[in-house]
Amino acid sequence: MKKIFLSVLLLCTVFFSQAQTVTSARFFVDNNRDSFRYIELLLDNDVMVVIDDSGQIESMESARSGGNNSIDRPDFRVSYYDQFDMHDPTGKIKSIGNLQFTYYNTFDIHDKFGLLKSIGDIKIEYYNSFDINDPKGKVKLVGPVKIEYFNKFDRDEDFGRIKSIQGNTSRVAVMGRTNNNNNWRKGRNDRY
Repeated sequence: MKKIFLSVLLLCTVFFSQAQTVTSARFFVDNNRDSFRYIELLLDNDVMVVIDDSGQIESMESARSGGNNSIDRPDFRVSYYDQFDMHDPTGKIKSIGNLQFTYYNTFDIHDKFGLLKSIGDIKIEYYNSFDINDPKGKVKLVGPVKIEYFNKFDRDEDFGRIKSIQGNTSRVAVMGRTNNNNNWRKGRNDRY
């Protein structure tokens, strides 16, 4: 009887402790910001999470409901960096379930404090002081996706504007907006 009970207990623990996986992630960038305008994450092929530019959850809803059913109490815990995380930016998402969010902190001296560094296994890089001719602080890589901007070798009035987005996949995609309208373009090898 003890063996059956322990087996059931172990099975339940394994079932309920599964990590959240990113089914797909869409990152939205535009010419007027260094970081992201917002991020859409589809977790476990079921929950759509929208994160705003300040690192807060804007919405969380079931993808199966077609966006009509907001989730008030998700099945997984959301935690934020707080005053006990001395070197990290306070108030930003730390984790959604087992999915970790990391940010550039006080130890990253060549990168801007508080910018998103990774979501799970999706790494994010920015142009920094080593990219001499490129606009500092702008998003450079999101996983396999590369974002290029007009740099010092281009016309002055174009400096810092999105030039191209290359490498989008079905799992990680970057959408670019080059002006103030709401027309987002998904760059596969788009030139702006």
